[in-house]
Amino acid sequence: MNSYFRVRLSQVPTLLEDEITTHSFEHGASGVTEALAYTQPDLTYDPDLIPVKTHELDVFFLEKPQDNFFSGLSSFDKNIQWKIFEEENKDWLEEWKKGFKPFQLVGPFWIVPSWLETPAECEHPIFIDPGMAFGTGTHATTKMASYFVHKLAEKHKKEVPNWTLLDVGTGTAILAMLAAKSGFGLVTGIEIDPEARRVAKENVKLNKMPEIDISDALLEEVKGEYDVVIANIIDGVLINIRKDLLRVLKPGGFLFLTGILTERDNLFFEKFIEASNLKVLRRLEKEEWVGYWVQKPEVTVEAED
Repeated sequence: MNSYFRVRLSQVPTLLEDEITTHSFEHGASGVTEALAYTQPDLTYDPDLIPVKTHELDVFFLEKPQDNFFSGLSSFDKNIQWKIFEEENKDWLEEWKKGFKPFQLVGPFWIVPSWLETPAECEHPIFIDPGMAFGTGTHATTKMASYFVHKLAEKHKKEVPNWTLLDVGTGTAILAMLAAKSGFGLVTGIEIDPEARRVAKENVKLNKMPEIDISDALLEEVKGEYDVVIANIIDGVLINIRKDLLRVLKPGGFLFLTGILTERDNLFFEKFIEASNLKVLRRLEKEEWVGYWVQKPEVTVEAED
């Protein structure tokens, strides 16, 4: 089948939303989505839904719905309105792949999609197939974290083979593989999302890097301490896991924090950097994101929350 039908419903009363959804499935709908209104005023990163009296719903059908579907909507509430769109079926993953090209990540390291040839100018390819997982290396936060990893490895070329590195929320394992290719001795990536973890393991295998450990351990379950910790995670979550990040970082160790929105930088600095008595070695700003390269003091003095 080359097309499907999307019916956009508007002016759906909140109190009737469940009944409208049931009605849609009873008339052959294959899915229903809702456009939610929300606000996110602070760093908790838990969005608050805005109460509304009516909703907009998209109802999806493999075939054009019959008239009784629409007459049924009117019987629920005569103010419900709709528009019908016939849309082309596509293999969205294949469509996306068409636009994903090799690119220079940092220094001599390139990201190369596994289904494409390595460019002649690429010295050190990192092959990836992200599948349905997040992380192609193009995001500003990944680029900042990559820069930190690369510069640290350059600065401490003799030491890094004896250093351990933990990539928290490794995603597709791009940063973990970059670290291993940059010379870090023991690299571990942890990831709680099963699909991302599967993709990370496949990418590590694709790059023939069995020395990288991809684990399903939660951060709070991680034992021991690491010389370097990467946390390319949104700022609100970073604040929530601050104490565990510091726990797994050796005194004098380096921490890369690269998921801070510029508009929340001041609050993040207060709640994370100052609260932890961390020394800022480098701050980057790219697009709407901020990244920090910080160092843990040799003797930890916990500031008051």
